[in-house]
Amino acid sequence: MSISHDSLFRALIDDVGRAGVLIRDYLPEIISSRLGDEPPVLLDGTFVDPALKASQSDRLFSVALRDGGWALLYILFEHKSAPDPFIVLQLLGYRREIWRRYAGTSAGKALSLPLIIPLVFYHGRQEWKVPLSITECIDADQELQEFMSGMGYILCDLGHIPDNELASDAEVCAGLLPLKHVYRGTDPEILLQTILPRLTDGTHLEEQVIRYMIRLFPAITSELLTRVARRVKPHREGELISLAAKEWLRQGEEAGFARGKEFGIAEGEELGVSKGVVKAKIDSILVTLETRFGSVPGDMEAQIRRSAPELLDDLFKRALTAASLELVFTSDNRH
Repeated sequence: MSISHDSLFRALIDDVGRAGVLIRDYLPEIISSRLGDEPPVLLDGTFVDPALKASQSDRLFSVALRDGGWALLYILFEHKSAPDPFIVLQLLGYRREIWRRYAGTSAGKALSLPLIIPLVFYHGRQEWKVPLSITECIDADQELQEFMSGMGYILCDLGHIPDNELASDAEVCAGLLPLKHVYRGTDPEILLQTILPRLTDGTHLEEQVIRYMIRLFPAITSELLTRVARRVKPHREGELISLAAKEWLRQGEEAGFARGKEFGIAEGEELGVSKGVVKAKIDSILVTLETRFGSVPGDMEAQIRRSAPELLDDLFKRALTAASLELVFTSDNRH
């Protein structure tokens, strides 16, 4: 899958400004009130062993504290539909590895470890019932559990947060909304109508949101997207449809490869891959033309469907840029 839950969440937190919004919005007051005004610093993975990283959406930030100190904030996006009972052990392992790499061979550093605050975002179908600390996982009575250190984490269960309270920033909220509603049967037209006006035009986040929703909200059609775009972002209608058309094209290519595997590699390249890709390209061209110019004449549709496969990429580009239907096929552009 070329677009995933991870990809959208990464688009949110890889921008330190948006990451700062999420950090301040979701940390408890006892922690957020101690943060300095400086934006968080995204660390390059020096402290995290790649072999331990189970998710490409894990991120480690350094945050300044008002008293002049600093802390590490580890953000994990848990995108499984059900909570993972091993999450507490996973986070404990990450903490240990981060501290080990921080300390190195320095006894002084080993005795003065930075505070690590795990922040877990979850948007799955099932209620989160996994304990929030390693202490709660210890098979012992309460008195003995309290003897152990907490080593907990903070859960941000998107499903229990009202839409308008997901984030204090409108654009961050727009990135979280599709993650919250992907398993909840929400009307995609209403969701798109809410999300699109909050996204900055032409950004990587806007692209990821559109691709995510095309992938994971199957009810979104070219007609639905066109209708919503004309209503809330008429100046972006063409660009949004182009983004969607490219994603539908990618889906067709993937379907072609998957179909091809059923026949074996050699036959798949000829049967599954070729047919799946060609059909997806033709469909994307027609969707783009219908969105930009209205109904496509039957003779033009037939001409597109008869076009040689090697000409379809160029035809798709002209469908996106031609000033009129008549200019999609011109004598200068024929091959």
